[in-house]
Amino acid sequence: MRGPILTTALLLAAHMPASGLVLWGLDNSANQTDPGSGAPWSAVAKVTNSGGSLIEGSAVYLGNGFMLTANHVTMNLTYSFVTFDQVETFAIDPTFNDGVRTYGKQVAPGVDLAVFKLTSIPASATAAVLLPTANESFGSSSSATMVGWGVGRSASSPVGTNTVAWGDGSTSGKRWGLNAPRASASVSYSVGSSSYTNSSLVTYTGTTNSPVPGNKGLGPSEAGATLYDSGSGLFQQIDSQWYLVGLTTAVQSQTASSTTFGLDSSGGGDANYFARISSYDEQITALVPEPSTVSLLALSGAVVAALALRRRR
Repeated sequence: MRGPILTTALLLAAHMPASGLVLWGLDNSANQTDPGSGAPWSAVAKVTNSGGSLIEGSAVYLGNGFMLTANHVTMNLTYSFVTFDQVETFAIDPTFNDGVRTYGKQVAPGVDLAVFKLTSIPASATAAVLLPTANESFGSSSSATMVGWGVGRSASSPVGTNTVAWGDGSTSGKRWGLNAPRASASVSYSVGSSSYTNSSLVTYTGTTNSPVPGNKGLGPSEAGATLYDSGSGLFQQIDSQWYLVGLTTAVQSQTASSTTFGLDSSGGGDANYFARISSYDEQITALVPEPSTVSLLALSGAVVAALALRRRR
């Protein structure tokens, strides 16, 4: 995935691989297994080659073989497989496309979201539940779980430092981390020749007490998105149900190729931008057939036929 990096006072689309997570107080070996909180860890895959060794972006499983990712990930795919566990790979179906790209369909014009289809059903993957209404929990007292693939911290950045330089491709891996949605906003940026304006959720990285950008209280697992994270998921538990509330699309970075955990000299901080799922729920579901609906219709027809037979008898 070539994830856009939004720098201060300048919209800059970084033409580089897609992202993973960097953790404030933990090293790259941490948080690489299911957090056990109920968040759908197994729903998040990386877009990869047939052997699963390379990465182009991230994607979230929606069920029935369909996946959601950032539109800019699908525009010029080099790799046409996904893996959820770094072991088994699943091919992306080229017959499901909108004629603009080889794989997938854009959710809506000008929106950095796309749906693509796999050629087979990944039995071990958990389908994420889309949030249909805008009732996300905001503020520093709230929490959301990010799950993504990609680069971690550079060896030159000790754990717990305010500015974390991103590592190279060898630091990539599936990780989870915590952050809190602070606001909703309309966010515009460009990737290559494409321009996007998304209804977005915004999280900030930081370990200060300032309401923006600090998220103090989330502990060592506080996370920021990095390279190869476009298409990864932001999940939140609402009324006992875990929902996909955002899909990672862009990062605002005060310092190139790093995440700033804390206030910098300008009084700002790094922001992670997620396409707001509740704003696009209907457009997404319109592209994803629901097998349960087909089953219920088939069952309904069978029941009607049985009742008619009994009446004739």
